[in-house]
Amino acid sequence: MTHTKIEHGFNFPQLSYDSTPNYQPCVKLSFFFSKLPEVSYEQFHRHWETVHADLTVATKSFADNKIQRYVQVHALPKLKEKARELPGVELIDCDGCSEIYVKSWEDWEKFGGSPEWAEKLFPDTKHFMAMPIRVMAGYENLIYGAAFQEGGKDGILEGQLPADEAGMKKAPTTESKSAPVKQGRSDSVTA
Repeated sequence: MTHTKIEHGFNFPQLSYDSTPNYQPCVKLSFFFSKLPEVSYEQFHRHWETVHADLTVATKSFADNKIQRYVQVHALPKLKEKARELPGVELIDCDGCSEIYVKSWEDWEKFGGSPEWAEKLFPDTKHFMAMPIRVMAGYENLIYGAAFQEGGKDGILEGQLPADEAGMKKAPTTESKSAPVKQGRSDSVTA
């Protein structure tokens, strides 16, 4: 089937019909899921952003299989209600979305099919996550914004993933003499 072009005066030549899409170099997998009914929002979000995140990044297969980025999108109750009121769209009624970026589909298959996934990551879901998990896979076509955003804070970086003998990663420990800086969401998970 051929794309039918409509008459449109493009403001940006990089978006015109004759342009090439700006697909980013990674496959992005987005996993959508909800909390267990018996788990509070606070427990769900806190377990996911701490224990489950640590288990994920600490696996040997995370580094070995070239995971480029791991992002958690926390759908807080207050924002879900605001999104539900948006005209002309339907809310994806879930409590979270994990985004994993890999260089190739094969890298994902090795990570998702690893013994660590089966023995450590998937079993942890019983503590906070309801089934089923829904997934979407594709490439990002970056329309607006820098490929590497400024103003944010880096997550754990590749050089911070030293392996121990058991194959699990151990995070480097640092002690700070200064007062801790509060970071995080401006919204409360119970809002």
